[in-house]
Amino acid sequence: MRGIIELSKGLLDFQRKNRRLSLGVLLSAAAVLIVFCILADRDRPVMLLIDGQPLAVVAGKQEVSESLDKAKSELEKQHGVVITGFTRKLTFDEAPLQTEVKPASGDELCELMKERLDWQAECVLISISGKPDLYLRSESEAQQALAEIKRHYLPTDLTGVVIERAEFAEEVSIRAGTGPVKSIRTAKSAVEAMVKGLDRIVQHSVQKGESLWTIARDNNLTVAQLLEMNPQQKGEMLKPGQALNLVKAEPLVTVLVTLTATVEERIPYRTVYEADDSLWRGQQKVQRDGIPGSRQVTYRISKANGTETARDVISETVLSEPVSRIVLAGTKMMVASRDSGGNGILGWPTRGKINSPYGKKRGRKIHSGTDIDGEIGDPIFASGDGVVLEAGWKGRYGKCILLDHGRGLTTLYGHLSQINVVVGQQVSRGDIIGLLGTTGNSTGPHLHFEVRLNGEFQNPMKYLEQ
Repeated sequence: MRGIIELSKGLLDFQRKNRRLSLGVLLSAAAVLIVFCILADRDRPVMLLIDGQPLAVVAGKQEVSESLDKAKSELEKQHGVVITGFTRKLTFDEAPLQTEVKPASGDELCELMKERLDWQAECVLISISGKPDLYLRSESEAQQALAEIKRHYLPTDLTGVVIERAEFAEEVSIRAGTGPVKSIRTAKSAVEAMVKGLDRIVQHSVQKGESLWTIARDNNLTVAQLLEMNPQQKGEMLKPGQALNLVKAEPLVTVLVTLTATVEERIPYRTVYEADDSLWRGQQKVQRDGIPGSRQVTYRISKANGTETARDVISETVLSEPVSRIVLAGTKMMVASRDSGGNGILGWPTRGKINSPYGKKRGRKIHSGTDIDGEIGDPIFASGDGVVLEAGWKGRYGKCILLDHGRGLTTLYGHLSQINVVVGQQVSRGDIIGLLGTTGNSTGPHLHFEVRLNGEFQNPMKYLEQ
C-alpha cells in the first residue's frame, strides 16, 4: 500500500504541473496502478503457518487450496475412508520475507499437508471401559476384530473340548464416530493392540557397573516392577549389553473362557514292600512290575487371557485299575562267623569270605586292610556310628568312603561301585553307605576294608565282632 500512496502522490504532483490534464485521465491511471499493485501482491510468496508456527513458503493462497484438495483425495484413497477435515489451524504471514526463499512445490506442499494436519475421518470406534478406543474403517471390521481376539485365547486343539462361553471381562461396545486418520487400524492390527496393549515397549541396554537397583531408580521404578516387566530375568546378575524392558505392555481386554475338556489320564500304581529274609538288609528285589491304570475325566476349566484360573471335575470313569508294584525288602542281618573274631567294637561291613587278610605281603608292601569277597552291587554297611569324612574317588582305592567313629578310630571302604553318603553326614551302625564294586586298583569285585587308630593301620580282625 505504501507503493500505491507514493504512486498517488506522484500523480497529484504531475496534475499541478500540467493543469490541462483531465481529472478522468488521472483517476483512470490511478485505478490501473491500484489493480497492478494488488495483482503483484497476490503473486508474491508468503509464509504458511500451522497453529502459528511456520510450515512452508508458498507461492500463493491458491496453491495451498489446491494442495489441500489433493492431500485429502490421496488420503481417502489410501485409507478407504471419508475425510471430514483436520484439527490444525492454517494462516498466512504476508509480511515481506527477509531472504529469497524458493516456494515449496505442489507435491512437497501436498506431502506436508498429509503429514502435519491431523486429518479426521468417519470411522467406527471400539470402546473399552476405562481404556483407549480403537479406530477402524467399518463396523464389519470391528466385529471381525472382536471375534478374532476371542478366538486368539481359545485352545487350538479342540479334541474332547466344548467351549461353553467366551466373553469380555470389560464393557466393550462399537459405535460410529470420527477419529484421526493415522489411528485407524485394520482388524488384524486392532487384535494385536488388544493382545499386547498400546504401550510402546521401551528397552534399556545394560551398561557396565549397572544393577537392577540403579536401573530401577533411574527410571522411577521399583526392582519388583522391573522384574515383572522382564519375566525372562532370573536372579540379579546382569551382563553389559543385555536388553531390559522398561514398560510393561498390558492387554486392552480380558477374554474369559469357560470350557469342558474330556481327557484320558494315567492312574499311578502303588509300590508295596514285602519283607524277605533271604535278602540282606538293605537289598531290594522287584518281584512284580507295576502297571498304571487309566481313567476318563471331564473337567470344567475357566481361563482369563489363556491363563487357567479354575478347574473342577464334572465326571470321572475308571477305565482300568492300576496293578501294584511289589518289591522284596531284605531283612537278613550280617552275622559274624569268623574263626578269629575281635572285640566287637565294629560290625562286619559286608558278607563274604576273606580274599586277602591284613598284613599280607604284596611285593615290597604290606596289605593295609582286609579284602572281603562279594558281588558287584552287594550292600556295604557302616561298621559303627560315625561321621563321613570322605566320600569320592581316592586314587588306588577307587570310589571310597572314610568314616570317623570318634576317639581316633576310623574305617575305610574301598573299590565301591556306588557311594550313598555325603561328607558330613551322620551314619549309624548297619546303615547302607554304598555298594560293593571293583573301582580303582582292583583285581575283581570285593571290598577293601581298613581300620585306623590315630592314623595308624590296624588289623580289622581285632575290632570286628565274632
